[in-house]
Amino acid sequence: MIHRWCIGLILGVALAAGQPDPARAQAWVLALDTRGALVGDLRAEDFKVQVDGKVRAVVQVKTPAQTADAPQSWVLVFEPIRDTNLRAMAFLAAADFLTKVPGGDRVLIVARGKDALESLMPGFSVRRALWAEALAKVPDLLPESLTGSSRERLQGQGFQRDFTDASDGEAGQDTLNAMLARFKVAAPGWARGTTDQRGINVLDRLNFSSQSFITGMLTTIGRESQALESILEAIAAVPGQKHVVVFSRCEADDMAHPTVKRAAGQNFKRERGDAGGPAETASLATRDMALFQASLKAKAAATGVTLYSVAGAGQNVTGHVGAIAPATGGFAFPLKVGLEARFGQSIQAFGSRYLVQWSEGSPSARPLPLEVSTARKGVTLYAPSVR
Repeated sequence: MIHRWCIGLILGVALAAGQPDPARAQAWVLALDTRGALVGDLRAEDFKVQVDGKVRAVVQVKTPAQTADAPQSWVLVFEPIRDTNLRAMAFLAAADFLTKVPGGDRVLIVARGKDALESLMPGFSVRRALWAEALAKVPDLLPESLTGSSRERLQGQGFQRDFTDASDGEAGQDTLNAMLARFKVAAPGWARGTTDQRGINVLDRLNFSSQSFITGMLTTIGRESQALESILEAIAAVPGQKHVVVFSRCEADDMAHPTVKRAAGQNFKRERGDAGGPAETASLATRDMALFQASLKAKAAATGVTLYSVAGAGQNVTGHVGAIAPATGGFAFPLKVGLEARFGQSIQAFGSRYLVQWSEGSPSARPLPLEVSTARKGVTLYAPSVR
């Protein structure tokens, strides 16, 4: 079991993670140097906050050392993943990540079932054996595509904000370690799924010649996004840092592929006599996906949740949630070889953030652009770009 003070932080007085004074607004901010190491000595005067282009007075800054022992909340969400190898990468990365979650932090695991996102535990839990039990169900439960008529709210065991349980200590950690070991030595195909066909253009995979098919799929993706937003709503009142990590490689990620946006400006054809219908369908998909992403980003800003994505194949192919994760202060991790090491080790960065609070006037009814910057040379800040 790892404690946050074991990963390079300088310990200070631990402060309880409460909500800021109503007259203030806040953001969780990560600071890294040019080598990617944590920077933990920034002061209030080192930060500049602008909301909707207007400078706000920074009234308080809590350093990573000061917030190090405050419990954090993690939600792992598994959307459909097609390819067997990619499924295995995702499950291994998640298992490795769970073995590194600091003591006292809470976890909730959610997975797509037949036609809905389902909570595999009743609420945030500190019992590591329960985390292992839930994750062990995911390979058999998770479909390869967005099957069924997706429901717009979290199903399964739902989410009980007042659910509590007791830590199972080293015994629970041993259970997690054993599950990770089983995943690593399991027989081929243990992650389920099928081998993805290589070299298939995303436009062919989604059949953009059929507007009815694309329209129906966009409806499903929209309902799925609503279900994800319902998770953010459910955990909004939970104090402290809240992280939602979405693992995915399905139709939602295909619709967000850069190829679709490029195709919207082309009269590409898929059958004799076509008059540009596929390009029009691509325009429809691009518009709707932008709306889904804007809604999800606004919900993350309103609920104070940091989003992370494990989906895309690289810098320019980040998937549906990956396209907006940086705007919430999170990261987009490519779902490719080496994921386990990159993702599991990033626990250091995930939780070690400054809490920057500033004075604010009357709250806005709409999301506003947010910019948090520093004059300290060689320091890069990762913070939400909306609030």
